[in-house]
Amino acid sequence: MPESLDKEILKLVKNYCTPGVVSDLVRDLKRTELVEQQMTHRGKSRGKQRGRDLSSATSLDLLITRCQATLSNEESLHVVLGIGDLFKRHGDLARAEEMFSTAVGQGRRLAQKGAVAEAYMKRGEVHGRQGHWKESMSDLSLSKQLFQELQAHEAVGRVENILGTNYAEQGKLQQARQFFERALSVFERTDQTLMTGTVLMNLGIVSNMMGEHDVALAHYKRAQSHFEAVGDLHRLGELHHNTGMSYLSKGRLTDARREFDEGLELGAATGNVNLLGLARLGKATVYFRQSDAAMALKLVTQAIDALTVCNDRLSMADAYKLKGMIHRDMGTPDLAESYLQTSLRINLELNNRLNAAETYFELGLLAKVRGQTAEAVQILERAAGLFKRVGAGADVRRIEEELATLRKAQ
Repeated sequence: MPESLDKEILKLVKNYCTPGVVSDLVRDLKRTELVEQQMTHRGKSRGKQRGRDLSSATSLDLLITRCQATLSNEESLHVVLGIGDLFKRHGDLARAEEMFSTAVGQGRRLAQKGAVAEAYMKRGEVHGRQGHWKESMSDLSLSKQLFQELQAHEAVGRVENILGTNYAEQGKLQQARQFFERALSVFERTDQTLMTGTVLMNLGIVSNMMGEHDVALAHYKRAQSHFEAVGDLHRLGELHHNTGMSYLSKGRLTDARREFDEGLELGAATGNVNLLGLARLGKATVYFRQSDAAMALKLVTQAIDALTVCNDRLSMADAYKLKGMIHRDMGTPDLAESYLQTSLRINLELNNRLNAAETYFELGLLAKVRGQTAEAVQILERAAGLFKRVGAGADVRRIEEELATLRKAQ
């Protein structure tokens, strides 16, 4: 990843700096690394050194300093925000958060209200992707207030789209849908192709969570034409993953696997670690449904490795849930309970009612397998209550059928 990321950072800097400044910067970074290697004797008898990555902490600090010295305040801030975006796309959320925090501080010192609002919005999104809801909502509230003061209506729509994502991730589906619909009306009025596609995809995700799988697929189909129009491979990769999830919900496993494979290819092509993790998790679920526990376990373990790199705690909770389901079906109930309880703990910590409900359901089935009928009923009733609170009617009906069977056996 670093080599690809370095090229993207260099391309970004070239958009703002003259060729001479860029070449001087690269030369100075190489010279600095060489001198420091010689001073610490690390360069002795080792031949030609590759040099420090441009994405390393030291190189970035030197790069930002040079940009501040040679560019306007606005341009230097755009470079910092752009680097943060690159880290986010590559799944390095910790480094992305660091860059956006740098932009907040720099923008406030320079009284660049628009850049500060942008940085708060981007940092709020990163906090949300890590399940840090309080920090995310604080940043997004500050961003929305600043954008409203600037009468930047499209930017307000972007903030509302992220707010919708936050609510969806917490299982607050009706609130999420309201924010997405408000954002969509803004972007359709202003002919924002990429953001229109993004919100359509998000509406599809919420529809899928609510059991409206055909509605979700219709949203995804509309979103795809928008992403293809602007050639956004990152969003197309996400779209394939989400489409795969809807096919999974409909039991169309071959179609789901095809979509996850498309997501894997685009994740590899764009260096998106998070997408690689999600696509492997999706494929693992397909193999689990096809009773290939060994392949499912291999893929879900790979998924956890990738999701750990980008600190996607919500998706890691999903991966632990799947591991628990695999061990339950493989006849290792103690391991199954350990993974399922870990998934439940993370979902409760992140206030994700929908995912917590799904995990309670799997724990209820585990209790049933163990012959603990009364406990299974109690756990499933808890799951049903959470599903009702988030408006997941199809899941409520599924649990009620399971409960009816269990109560007859009591």
